[in-house]
Amino acid sequence: MKLRSYQLRALDIALRMKRCVIVMPTGSGKTVVAGAWLKELFERGEIRKALVLEPTRILVEQNSLLLRNAFSLNAMPLHGKKTKAQKLEAVKAEVVVATPEEAELWLAELSNSDALVVDECHHTSGKDPYVKVVKSVKAEWRLGLSAFIPPKRRSIIEKYIGPIIEIPWSDEEVRKYVPPYIGEVYEAPLPESCMKLYEALKSRWPSSDKKTRLLISLALRFLARDGPMALRESSKGEGALARLLKEYSQQIEKCYEEAPLHKLPALTRVLDDHVYEKALVFVDRVSIALAVAKELGALPLTSKSKGRLEDLKSAKVIVATSAGEEGLDLPEIDLLVIWSNTSSALRLIQRIGRLLRPKGDKKVKFLTFIVTPDTIDVDLLIEGLEVAKKVGVDPNVDPEVLRKLLKVSSVGGVLEVLRGRALPEDLIAELSSLPLSRVKRLLRKMGEEGIAAYVYSPYGKLWFLQEEAEAVGEELKELLEPLEGATLAIEELGLRGKLEQVIERLKGLLPAGPLTVKVRARTGSMEIFDVRKYNFVVSNEKVAEIVLRNATSKRLLLG
Repeated sequence: MKLRSYQLRALDIALRMKRCVIVMPTGSGKTVVAGAWLKELFERGEIRKALVLEPTRILVEQNSLLLRNAFSLNAMPLHGKKTKAQKLEAVKAEVVVATPEEAELWLAELSNSDALVVDECHHTSGKDPYVKVVKSVKAEWRLGLSAFIPPKRRSIIEKYIGPIIEIPWSDEEVRKYVPPYIGEVYEAPLPESCMKLYEALKSRWPSSDKKTRLLISLALRFLARDGPMALRESSKGEGALARLLKEYSQQIEKCYEEAPLHKLPALTRVLDDHVYEKALVFVDRVSIALAVAKELGALPLTSKSKGRLEDLKSAKVIVATSAGEEGLDLPEIDLLVIWSNTSSALRLIQRIGRLLRPKGDKKVKFLTFIVTPDTIDVDLLIEGLEVAKKVGVDPNVDPEVLRKLLKVSSVGGVLEVLRGRALPEDLIAELSSLPLSRVKRLLRKMGEEGIAAYVYSPYGKLWFLQEEAEAVGEELKELLEPLEGATLAIEELGLRGKLEQVIERLKGLLPAGPLTVKVRARTGSMEIFDVRKYNFVVSNEKVAEIVLRNATSKRLLLG
């Protein structure tokens, strides 16, 4: 793999220093630097075994494939979804790519690794499994990778990994490839009493009429997006929503007393984690914006409290509503925080525009979203990010963060329904208590992210989780028996040949998709030609095998 000039510079630094942390912006190709570093060390004879720590199972699978395919390294994935036999095989590999939680369980086999790569090393803090593994592994060669190291974590990261070297966005070569800001997501869970209230409201939705459903959706959004204070305020009015919420008044009060502004601790963490000249926090409701500003000692900027120019210039943190920030021109803003997530691409683009105004110092800026997991707040954020990207404004949030977000959105309910089985769309919708239209959107997104996949059956598509392909493959056996002598072609990848040949070649190109699979076969005097569309990303080798065996299925081709 050919490295960019700044990647070659990072590689040279890592090889010379032996222990260091490379900080480069999201999308700059940090994992490629790690792959080249490991390959060079193996070729020099400096190391015989390496451990690569990744924060999630998906990254473990993806980056072990990258190391095998792009750098010809003997790299094997190790995570909690693997069988014991697979884990025993993985720990014998030259390069073990593992989650820190799983690596911690296999320290006896991994502690003597000669080289250690810590991806997303900003996680290395406190009692995190990252710390235990990094302290226990004896590797002399160490390489940390991150887009950003919070100031409070720099000392512990330098202690256990090495000096921090930054190749910033202001680097002329880096700027050719990545946006001038980093997108981040901080989670702000609702406390237990509030989640019980959220679930109680949500449970009414399936059996309600259209008007009541709209009111329930509003209540859920106010609670999850802006917080218990916003829902309590709505319950005190005179309209239809207040009447709906009347029967929940005790639960609302309990929730409000426990955490009136449940996103405030996350916002405080955001401000503590960053070094910035001026921060702008967007909140939709005036009352919430005023309360947040009061808690932070920040300058409020709403339709009711327009700030004076001198106050705006001197304020370190500004809390603004959409109406309050109209006409605001502050190019020195280098930290933008979204408290109230929106699915409106226009509003999101306008807010991002505040961060993109030229300042002249070539300093990277931060775009931070605060989101309530397991609620509609995540759905709003994901939809807004997707639409903004489609119209050409990339919020530059790490793809792995988006995959994690998917799992704490409405997708969570779909994941539970699909666990260990393959199901049609309508049954998924029924079992997850979600509208069929939303389930279809969620499944499409899960397919694009390599989380879910489907096979064709005589009754339509059957969806399953890609990480459970081994187990689900047994259940789908009759749909995966190939018609003898069938040949196939994958249009997008230019692959052609007999089934087993194409399976092996596709495995070497993962992740890949969507795929259009054309099949030709002959049975007796009858010639068969069929085309199947698999509109998802194939993320692992077992799914690749399932897809191609399904495309050549005897049951489907012969009826």
